[in-house]
Amino acid sequence: MNNLGLIHIYTGEGKGKTTAAIGLAIRAIGRNLNVKIIQLFKRNTGEQFFFSELRIPYLQFQPLHPFFKKYSENELDSLKKEFLEFWEEAIEDLNKYDLVIIDEFGPGMNWKIIDKELATNFIKNKPKNTELILTGRGFPKDILNLSDYVTEMKQIKHPYEKGIFARKAIEF
Repeated sequence: MNNLGLIHIYTGEGKGKTTAAIGLAIRAIGRNLNVKIIQLFKRNTGEQFFFSELRIPYLQFQPLHPFFKKYSENELDSLKKEFLEFWEEAIEDLNKYDLVIIDEFGPGMNWKIIDKELATNFIKNKPKNTELILTGRGFPKDILNLSDYVTEMKQIKHPYEKGIFARKAIEF
């Protein structure tokens, strides 16, 4: 397939960043592309069961999302080390894939779990023909500038404002 290798970022305060990325993965799978999905700070998501059933490579780095847990400095140092171990294994075979999603990459950077230099080097040196999709809030401007697509999800209204929390099969 030609014209692969662009970089997409789905960001913003609104719902739908992961959903958009997963939709793109389904489209790519439907066109017989090899897809790998890496989710950061998530566990027990509906999509993991779907992709597991299809035997699509799907990895999760499962510590609690920094949006929901305040990490102490010591916990953060430990989390960074844990992330680096996960990261090395997660990205070692990216050249096998036409499309790779790294979900919640923005918060990983924003909360300093993913070093900016690591992120920049990774993006600049990704496999040439691999389409890369990054999601999450809080991407630094220079990372946005490295991408080919940037889509911002804008929150206008959300049920959380009425005290309705994340619902199984809808938000996770």
